Amino acid sequence: ADSSARSMRWLVIAVCLGRAATFAGGRGWCLRRTRVAGSRDESVDDSADAARVEEFRARLIAGGLEGVSTSRSAEESAMWARGGGRVERGCVLLGSEEFFFGSSGGRLREAALRRVGLPPDVATSLPEERRKNLLPVVLMLDAGASPSGVLMGRRSGFIMGDFKQLDASQFVVQPLWVGGPSAPPRHDIHLRTVGADDSSKQPTGILAIHPYAKIDDAARLNDDGLCCGGDWALVKDLVKRGRANPYRFRLVAQATTWNPGELDKEIDAGVWTVAQVSTDLLLKDRQPGTKPIWLDIQEHL
Repeated sequence: ADSSARSMRWLVIAVCLGRAATFAGGRGWCLRRTRVAGSRDESVDDSADAARVEEFRARLIAGGLEGVSTSRSAEESAMWARGGGRVERGCVLLGSEEFFFGSSGGRLREAALRRVGLPPDVATSLPEERRKNLLPVVLMLDAGASPSGVLMGRRSGFIMGDFKQLDASQFVVQPLWVGGPSAPPRHDIHLRTVGADDSSKQPTGILAIHPYAKIDDAARLNDDGLCCGGDWALVKDLVKRGRANPYRFRLVAQATTWNPGELDKEIDAGVWTVAQVSTDLLLKDRQPGTKPIWLDIQEHL
């Protein structure tokens, strides 16, 4: 128990340092380019990749660019976003650019900025070209009296291989993402087992977000197949055997939280837009320098 507590404390310190570097204008560590997986791949292996390459080649020979564009259209159709609806588990909150980077809002704005880990002077201290990278996108995990969720698209500057205390085999080059500046709520800590030892299965504070509903103990978030948590030992085994794609997992530490009534006030003030977003769009591979998730979702609305 003492060892787990020490690892958790070290992890929180590391994530906070990564966040500080990001907000100060740093880009974090440059990760090597990862292989981009196809959408909705319940199983990934070399033979499947080879088949996709051959299919692409055949379409190119038979139909030229038209054959290729048809496939692209099918893949793009899996990426969608719809505005509206109520705040519920699995929905997405998009932060208002005018609110977060404006000058009005008073205490409500200051509280909202703290909630997503942004400094109060972000509107003046951050270059305009970096703003959309930090506009908050929150995936809601709980829409109850004390709502909570995780930021999507906020890098910590660390990769899983940096945390020697964690069992991150099969995920060593995966980035660790920051879900917010707050500690995870107690009611979802049991889902945060990324890196847990196979024998103890003690929570580590890191949550896996993924599309694999068949993983034991995974919690379903929406009707489009998005899930979180699950048996970490099984996750590693599935990836090792090529039955799950490691690049379809988002590994997220910490959380974004509200006290009772706070989220309702922010919604009424126009701080957030409620949206339903497809699993493929949320889990789209996003290397440093590519389109920010906030902008990508807005363009699909």
